[in-house]
Amino acid sequence: MVASMTGFGRGEHECDGSWASVEVKSVNGRYAEVSVHLPRSLAELEPRIKEVVLSKIARGHVTVSISLKGEGADRGIPTLNQAIVEAYKKGLGQLATSLGVENKSDPLKVAVLPNVFEFEAAVPDLDATWSAVGPACELAVGQCQAMRLSEGEKLARDFVARIETLENLVDKVEEKAPERVASIRQKLEEKLEELLSPGQIDQSRLLMEVTLLAERNDVTEEFIRFHSHNGQFLKTLEREDAIGRRLNFLLQEMLREANTIGSKANDAEIAHLVVEMKEEIEKLKEQVQNIE
Repeated sequence: MVASMTGFGRGEHECDGSWASVEVKSVNGRYAEVSVHLPRSLAELEPRIKEVVLSKIARGHVTVSISLKGEGADRGIPTLNQAIVEAYKKGLGQLATSLGVENKSDPLKVAVLPNVFEFEAAVPDLDATWSAVGPACELAVGQCQAMRLSEGEKLARDFVARIETLENLVDKVEEKAPERVASIRQKLEEKLEELLSPGQIDQSRLLMEVTLLAERNDVTEEFIRFHSHNGQFLKTLEREDAIGRRLNFLLQEMLREANTIGSKANDAEIAHLVVEMKEEIEKLKEQVQNIE
């Protein structure tokens, strides 16, 4: 199963007069990290929210934002701060005297001045609040994960196409590889003819040297491993758990085999094919960084 690490979801729920709206955003992350933004008075709900998120999302940085209906009104019971009121009264009287006007303080205007009222912190009913937050969180996380899976399907199709391209490139290199032995023999003969008189070339010795060079530059094992990695990559796409790290590891191994093939090839055509292989691997590595 391929899931992108990028997604968004929103959920709302109302229960027994409590209403909650939850937004969940996820982006790429090396591990599963969850940040929750909610009122301080509801901090005890954070572990429950994280549990809901992690039940569906295995990797990525996830941000959860909670909005509650009447949150501002739940600041607590207002209490008049008499000392502040007296200070305002005295100050306004002095201002009126200095201006030569009558002091007619409007209680409603005074009420909105800073710190006239203090609020005793209300003790929230966490279970009642969770009855709204919990379902809203489930909806938001579900939407977010659905988006991640949808994006993952698109990435999976791209992965399959690129692995097929890699298979074709490896097949082409395999076809070219046997031609290298004849090329090695020809180049060695030409070099020896430049150094020795005609007829002095020991054919048996030449054959031995060609054989040794061919064995030293043999890339059969690399081909076998490369095909195996391609097959493992496609099988991994079908797994149900988080697969991003495994895919990244397989791509590192593919790149290692491609580099070895390129260093042993000693052939211009094969070198060009290896460059194409490495380009496809790099494109895959970029995309895999988005996978859970």
